[in-house]
Amino acid sequence: MKSILITIIFYITTYTMGSQTFNFNVEEAVTYAVDHNITLSKSKIDQDIIAAQIAEVKAAAFPQISATGGFTDNFSLAEQQLPAEIVGGEPGTTVGVAFGNRYAFTGGVRAEQQLLNFQLFNSIKAAKALNEIQALATLQTTEDLIINVVQVYIQIQVTEKQVQLLEENFNRTNSLINLSDLKYKEGIIKKLDLNQLKVNRSNLRTQIEDAQYQMDEQKRLFKLYLYIPMDAEVNLTEKLEDNEAFPLQNNLDLHSNIQYQQLEKQVDLSILDQKVERANYLPKISAFFNYNYQGNTNEFTFDTPPYTDQWNGTYGLSATLNVFDGGARRKRIQQKQLETLKLEEDQKMLKTSIEKDYQDALQQMLLSQSQITSQNENMQLAYENYTGINTSYKEGVADLTELLDSEFALRQAQSNYLNALLQSKIATLRILKTSGQLAQLISKN
Repeated sequence: MKSILITIIFYITTYTMGSQTFNFNVEEAVTYAVDHNITLSKSKIDQDIIAAQIAEVKAAAFPQISATGGFTDNFSLAEQQLPAEIVGGEPGTTVGVAFGNRYAFTGGVRAEQQLLNFQLFNSIKAAKALNEIQALATLQTTEDLIINVVQVYIQIQVTEKQVQLLEENFNRTNSLINLSDLKYKEGIIKKLDLNQLKVNRSNLRTQIEDAQYQMDEQKRLFKLYLYIPMDAEVNLTEKLEDNEAFPLQNNLDLHSNIQYQQLEKQVDLSILDQKVERANYLPKISAFFNYNYQGNTNEFTFDTPPYTDQWNGTYGLSATLNVFDGGARRKRIQQKQLETLKLEEDQKMLKTSIEKDYQDALQQMLLSQSQITSQNENMQLAYENYTGINTSYKEGVADLTELLDSEFALRQAQSNYLNALLQSKIATLRILKTSGQLAQLISKN
């Protein structure tokens, strides 16, 4: 029995640990993030809220029907003072007479339909424009999420490569210290030379620890974007430096850029706000229908008599027109016009900013691609140079200074190569975003 329990616990534990391991290529990571990210989910909820608000505005264009009902107990009827001689009393005096019935039952139905209301019609258009703005906000949230996920995916891989190269340098330095220690004992090199190597090894160890921490931090950020547990294991299965370059469009499509689209919609909405305000000058016409019921009795019974009732109804048209408001509407319209002008100025500034960002990213990508080729060649030459000097140092031909210089040059070449690789990928993402190409890809899917 005990062995069975141990076996069950082992399988449960194995399954639990296995369920906390995630393997992602780039496409899988993006898809998972879009499906699970909390910020994007909230943006979609905001879009649903706007859709409900639009339905609320549209509802005012449909017939508005209301019903009323009531019961009144006039347990103490008001009296009116009448001349007493009417009921045979003494002339010159008055007598109190109560009018009405004690119990009253009322009910009614009222229906109203807007026939002409330009303010309502323009409000519906404005609500639709607001929905389009929110849809673009959701699209921008999706775009930002994709950019962030892919960028941190790249950064993790570059940092992993950095850790790998640093560990290789550390191992070479460690081997060199072992060799130099023997030379020091034989009196071939000075203690200062040996100490310098140990300092270099210590510095490399610190760099490895810093790079490892940076990579762990990047992985936690990656998990945050994908909304997966922080204690989960994440494996990135796609090596981006081995992939072919993503096909980019040849030009900037300004009207596909999400930020520019949003500002365009804000200008349209501002113009609609002006129309809504101007509609206050126009008449509003509506049709109405009323049908009411009233029942009265002095005894709490529905038998006739004493219960009496009646029905009455009306229908017709009503019109309202604002004639004068002291110029308040005109000033409100003026404010809306100025807000539109401000948005149009923002549009001009954004256009220039997007064009700048696109040109910067394009130039950065071209420069980085050129540097990747040159720095890769430089890294190979630096490694060959280091290997040759290291051999000469072991043979006693080269001194330690030459070896340290070649090792520093190798590390610098490796760092430059990794930076060029990272900048090339980031520049590609910037081009995809600013050109509007990424927004088009998201919209198609």
